[in-house]
Amino acid sequence: MRIKTLLAATTIAAGLLSGPALAETTVNFWQFSTRDADIAAWNEAIAAFEKANPDIKVNMEIVPWSEQQQRLVSALSAGGLPDVSMLGNNVVAQFQSAGALAPLDDYFAAYDKEHGTNVAEDIWPGDKGYYNLAGKWWASPISVETRALYYRKDLFKDAGLAPAKPPQTWADFATDAVKLTKDGTYGAALSMSLDYFTVQNFMSAYLGYGARMIGEDGKCGFETPEFKEALDTYVSVYKNKATHPDAPSMSGDTFRKGFRDGKFAMILSDAGLYKDLQNDKSAFLDEVGIAMVPAGPKNRSGFLGGWPLVLWDASENKEATAKWIMFATHGDALKTLATNGGFIPGSVSLAKGAPWTEFPYPLFVEQLQDARPYQYPNEAIPQMGQLEVDTIQKAVQAVALGQQTTDQATAQLCTSINEVLAR
Repeated sequence: MRIKTLLAATTIAAGLLSGPALAETTVNFWQFSTRDADIAAWNEAIAAFEKANPDIKVNMEIVPWSEQQQRLVSALSAGGLPDVSMLGNNVVAQFQSAGALAPLDDYFAAYDKEHGTNVAEDIWPGDKGYYNLAGKWWASPISVETRALYYRKDLFKDAGLAPAKPPQTWADFATDAVKLTKDGTYGAALSMSLDYFTVQNFMSAYLGYGARMIGEDGKCGFETPEFKEALDTYVSVYKNKATHPDAPSMSGDTFRKGFRDGKFAMILSDAGLYKDLQNDKSAFLDEVGIAMVPAGPKNRSGFLGGWPLVLWDASENKEATAKWIMFATHGDALKTLATNGGFIPGSVSLAKGAPWTEFPYPLFVEQLQDARPYQYPNEAIPQMGQLEVDTIQKAVQAVALGQQTTDQATAQLCTSINEVLAR
């Protein structure tokens, strides 16, 4: 009997020693990029986090960006939301207004206290319009992106333009585009189609001219001389045959490929285009200059893109999830993630250090100081996701094709925007 008791006690002790020291919490994470480099970078970040937090396991599920909205809306109504996910910056307000997100302010404060940081001050100015809503933080940024002006110095010289003096204003851009259109090359890869690329290019013009999407009365603010002047200047590039004749139907990817193939002298694009040119071993790589986006009469504004991590309010593991969010979006973990993924981090202090101090990143980092959300200077609104894909580019395309006058297109645009805002 005594031997059996001793054996039982030994078995229990052995079981305690061999079993897990801590109960394990699983954090379900939806990651939207299908790029191999991004997936590998996230796997490395997860491994580092789990090593530092052995009681937490992060389960990453790949949900393609194209399925983001459908999957999240379905899960919101039927159940099955993850603990944490990426989001497009322009749809954070949509889910925040629905009460689906948990605020991150307490987690920001706890991280600051532990690390001696100021998380909120380290976020890009434009991102505050996307993520700080109703006085609270609802997202922690991972990545930011903006546009700069790529131009061919050799083609500038051939056209009698100074290679060291790219256009500084939208008016100069439109004029130079005409001069650069010759010998089968178009002056500018400027989109007029129903595509994100159109909105992301044109917003630099309308913000630069002083136009605003949302007026002080909370309704469409585009019915102004400033917006109409911006629209006329932008569309003049097409009307003057200084961009491709199929610009009203071409995608952004087609324009980017066209610049890489030497068919355009100028294009507004992100930092990744230079990497593409390097990978192409482009014959004209040494002739590519990069400058700030053209300014309008009022200011110089760039497109602000990017994505954060958000904490879903339905999560039953908020503390563990918040640990993962703060780990992945700050410090060395974010630096490694951004370096491996090839993007500019959502942390200002990180982006001002290596490897983003090497060409062409410094100019993009500088441009980010003037990068703005679509609805600037207002904070984001729940309807912004729909407005981004289904309003502004229709006005651009209609005027470019001569289907509507600038006045008609602007009036129709404001009608469409106000209908969406009223929902």
